[in-house]
Amino acid sequence: MRFRTHHGIRLAGRIALALVLLTTACASRHLGRTTTPDQWRATLQGPLEPDTAARLADSPSLDLLLALAVTRSPAVQAERLRWLAALHRYPQETSLEDPMLRAGYQLRDIPPMMDMEEWTLELMQPLPWWQKLWARGRMALVEAEVARLRYEAALRDLIIDVKETWYELFYIDQALPITERVETLLRNQGILAYTELAVGRTALTEAFRAESQAAQLAYDRILLSEQRAAQAERLRSLLNLPPGTPVGRIRTAPLYDAPPAVEPLYERAEQFAEMLRTRGLEIQRAEYETFLGKLARVPDVSIGFETAEMPDGFNPFMLGASMNLPIWEQRNRALIRERQAAEGAARREALQEVNAVRQAVAEAYFRAQLAERLRTLYANVLLPQAEAIMRQAELFFRNEQASFSNLLETTLAYHNFLLAYYRAVADQGQAIGQLERAIGATARSEAAPGPPGAPRAIAGVTTETLPMPPALSGATDGRQP
Repeated sequence: MRFRTHHGIRLAGRIALALVLLTTACASRHLGRTTTPDQWRATLQGPLEPDTAARLADSPSLDLLLALAVTRSPAVQAERLRWLAALHRYPQETSLEDPMLRAGYQLRDIPPMMDMEEWTLELMQPLPWWQKLWARGRMALVEAEVARLRYEAALRDLIIDVKETWYELFYIDQALPITERVETLLRNQGILAYTELAVGRTALTEAFRAESQAAQLAYDRILLSEQRAAQAERLRSLLNLPPGTPVGRIRTAPLYDAPPAVEPLYERAEQFAEMLRTRGLEIQRAEYETFLGKLARVPDVSIGFETAEMPDGFNPFMLGASMNLPIWEQRNRALIRERQAAEGAARREALQEVNAVRQAVAEAYFRAQLAERLRTLYANVLLPQAEAIMRQAELFFRNEQASFSNLLETTLAYHNFLLAYYRAVADQGQAIGQLERAIGATARSEAAPGPPGAPRAIAGVTTETLPMPPALSGATDGRQP
């Protein structure tokens, strides 16, 4: 029997070793396969549908960009997978530890006079105190909730970043044609100034200034083109688009009402801001950790089952139990004080986060109000006045009642005001986005909680909203319109 038992254990060991090697080989079969950017793109950056690519290259809408961002963003997908991974922590934390199986075998022959077992088999199962499992499970649920809030925050931040880039592209796409037209107009006016030198209607300095201003606008146009390329690349990054994907001109932009008062925004931020909700969960986690620290004085029990084979063929069965003895009170008290200090720090960090969120809301609200006032000022007052003065200066110059300098100054003033108007439109949209980032929800009081979607557009701004006056659509043949 000893011979058969010896060979049976060796056979069982060989089978176990073979299973371990096979499992390791299967687990490592796909390791190291995706290690370069090209491989990452091939697996995680799929091409666009032809219809979607055509819409993106023509005149992409904000709805299209947001839909692409939500479905393609690897950052949001990563946070969602982390949330799903955190959900799987609960059954792990609330389950018992794996039982321990221990086997022994006498490698040397046993003398007949010695009453010792030939082989032993022992099975042990640790049984921690039930409140420890409960607290660990609650901590796992808290971690899963924190992961969910991080996923929502990542989704919210992605939406706001796309809006911010979209508004910046809108401004650049309006500024480029305006700058190009005024540049052409100034060059034509410079040619006109040189032709009028003989009759004394213009001065050499006026012609030189028209040329220098046109050269400055040409430089500004180059800068705008480079800035657009950078913003388009940022949009491709946010949407996880293949390199070189065309991004068409942004022609329209919705306008948003700035909230009328800041006090309701503070209340909404304290209710919906993901960072504050995360801080509250961190306080709960610290409380459970303190509770576990206090349970360190409670011993954990392990129960076991043991059997053996004796030389005389008798196989005894034994049931045993063991437990740890947490008798070192100095260590237990230090652990409890450590957890209590961490809990107090979490509460104070949460209060500091409340103050920081209120500050961020106030600053974003101020920027939104300022941008709305500037947009209204340019649209209702400055631009109509600049257009009327420019038309009047053009009429006076044709009738030889004003100098060429007046026409040049009014043309440049209208150009600057027009660019400032579109800049204010973009700034207002971006400021509303920053306000929503601080609040954690839309700025509208009737909005439902959760990650904010696209705010409601109350009006639209296009290139045709403010028509170009005749002086900005001048002829290209060198003659003054």
